Amino acid sequence: MPLITGMEDSQSAVHDRSGQFFLWLRGRLAYYRQAIEDVLVSMAPQAVSLVAGVVTSVLIARGLGAEGMGQYALVLSVCGLTSQLSDLGIGRTAVRFAARAAALGDTRLQMSVLRWAFRLRMAMVLVASAAAFAVAPWIAQRFWHDPSLAPIVRLGLWIGIMSGVAGVPSVYFQSLKRFRINATVSIVQTLLTLAGIIALAWLEYWSVDAVIRVSVLTAALGAAAFIVLVPKAALFSLADLQGSAKSVLTRLWKAPDQGSAGENSLDDTGPTTFAFYMVLSSIIVAITLRADVWLMGYFLSQSEIGIYQVATRFTLPLTMLIGALNTALWPRASAVTSLPETLRLLRGTLKVSALAAVGGLLYAIFAPMATAWLFGDEYASGVFLGQLLCIRYCVALLMCPMGVVGYSFGLVRAYWGVNLVQLTVAVMLNLLLIPQFGAAGAALALIGCDASGAALVAFLAFRQLGLLPLRHRMPSKPLWRI
Repeated sequence: MPLITGMEDSQSAVHDRSGQFFLWLRGRLAYYRQAIEDVLVSMAPQAVSLVAGVVTSVLIARGLGAEGMGQYALVLSVCGLTSQLSDLGIGRTAVRFAARAAALGDTRLQMSVLRWAFRLRMAMVLVASAAAFAVAPWIAQRFWHDPSLAPIVRLGLWIGIMSGVAGVPSVYFQSLKRFRINATVSIVQTLLTLAGIIALAWLEYWSVDAVIRVSVLTAALGAAAFIVLVPKAALFSLADLQGSAKSVLTRLWKAPDQGSAGENSLDDTGPTTFAFYMVLSSIIVAITLRADVWLMGYFLSQSEIGIYQVATRFTLPLTMLIGALNTALWPRASAVTSLPETLRLLRGTLKVSALAAVGGLLYAIFAPMATAWLFGDEYASGVFLGQLLCIRYCVALLMCPMGVVGYSFGLVRAYWGVNLVQLTVAVMLNLLLIPQFGAAGAALALIGCDASGAALVAFLAFRQLGLLPLRHRMPSKPLWRI
């Protein structure tokens, strides 16, 4: 009898372990299924942007011609800069800390973080736009040798201001991990821009000025239409204006106290410090991403810049993939609080991004061969440029998971240094290669820039996780902290 009882106990233990295993397996599958679903949902607006971007690019390229496309690229290099400066990492900071508060059920803190981020974002875009408005004539005359572009640049600055407002719904819904609504907002905003360009094509009213006017109008419509989806508490609260003038100013610009939401065993960086480093990094990145066009504006003709601009259109599917991966990964990376969770997240996303990079390499070789068929014979020389630019994004795909997950253990303090190295590499290579190889030199400079950044981020991430031989454990205090 004791023997039989022991066997029953053993069988019961086996069944218990099997049940626990299957429960664990089901949980893991559910976790990754939801993550994959979020990536796919986040790719929906990117997919619409891809189709809309291709259609828009073909219409604009054929309507403006190579020289007009060159002028358009130069104008966008400034307008796009102010649009990027409307964020400067504030959006990601807001998603990070608002998502953390939402996960703890602290709605008051979540809304407080969103209001603080919105105020900072609008203040920075207005300052950046004012500065760009002042220097636009000097840039157009001294660097681009075309004073007629100055008033168009000034008009286009409204795109950045409207982008700052339109970004509010995206930040709010990302913080709640409501990717479907976030995708819907982005899709409709994209379709508004497409409709405006189609109207220009139908009217055959092509000019750089007209294209910028349409972009400003559709950006304003998109911002007005979707700001109503956000709770008023995420934008404004009378409580922030109560008290003395000094306390009100402090409350408006100082990040909300995180309380228990700020407890994180891997990264105790507060929102103010986090935002500071994000702003610093974002400024450097914004300049880096436009160094190629600015320097080509000095060394090359507008027609050559136009061909380069058309070649960049083939990178849209890869930017779509990177954007979707970032959107889905960012709130998840913000929520992890332990080393095992971080390692699991990093391993999973690295596998996905590596497969995506291999597929991207095949795309990079063959897709740009359709340049002349899509955009016209005058752009046929852009095939090789398109291939180089797409290869650059394959490198960025490999870097993406390490870069995003690295924020979870304090690498935000080091990333500005990585970005500074990338800017130095980009400028030096552009100055060296553009006079020798033309626009292809600018594409090669971008590859070198991203490769250097990927190597540095990988080193920092693996060192911080204790995965390098020279460092077997996580330090209690990173070396870059002062």
